[in-house]
Amino acid sequence: MSKIVIDVSGYQSSALSFFKTKKSQGAISAIVKLTEGTSYLNPRAGAQIANAYKVFGSVGAYHFFHGRGAAEAAYFLAWVKKFGLDKSTVLAIDVEAGDLPWTTTTQVNVFLKYLIAHGYKNVVTYGSGSWFTSGRINRSQLVDKHIWVAAYGVSQPGVANANAWQFSSTWHGIDASYDFDGTLSGTKTKAKKASYWSDDGLFEVTAKQVNVYGTLKFEAAHKRRALYTKGSRVYGKAVKYGSVYRVEVSKDNYITANKAMVKLIRKTE
Repeated sequence: MSKIVIDVSGYQSSALSFFKTKKSQGAISAIVKLTEGTSYLNPRAGAQIANAYKVFGSVGAYHFFHGRGAAEAAYFLAWVKKFGLDKSTVLAIDVEAGDLPWTTTTQVNVFLKYLIAHGYKNVVTYGSGSWFTSGRINRSQLVDKHIWVAAYGVSQPGVANANAWQFSSTWHGIDASYDFDGTLSGTKTKAKKASYWSDDGLFEVTAKQVNVYGTLKFEAAHKRRALYTKGSRVYGKAVKYGSVYRVEVSKDNYITANKAMVKLIRKTE
């Protein structure tokens, strides 16, 4: 029997209970939308990755592609690394955007080659069955032949020897795929535990941007309009919040202390 893998984006829940429910309904793994283009990041990706891994013991990530192979691959992989996903992680490129040229294979290959060159070799190309059969995505020319085919309301994916088949967008209210050979579920990929600064001092933002929140519990309702972009420096005080740390940059204004997003330039003595 084929295994069922769900895929989620910012439209779905990030709660632990959500993934537990999907497991009880038959899912064995999840793939999370991480990025799109060169500027979008799924705001729920961090929690979705963490909780999917807690429930399934494996998690993959995908990027929604707009045709700029190298630039989009670099953006995607930067966030893959920031979320601590190791090189055994399944990484997918979602090829379906309306702004893509009719022939997409060349730029898809640029994207795939970038990931492979950086050691991420468990890659897969997602697209509608019609894109594969019409040649918009030419499987025979792909640098990696693993494909994930979307085809609804039919008894087969319609593409010979597909590695995975997204058979429904409404399986218990969510996208679901049959993983025929382990291409989607992959190996048991462990997300590395995030590390946080616990000292006061001068911090520099290393991520593209970090948001500022009005409380230690980073909720959208308390997100400030102000933010810090890459290269910004700010003095702050490390404040413990549960098992993590935040940096208090001024009264009731906090940023993350995650070492993947900020670095401590100078410690306050």
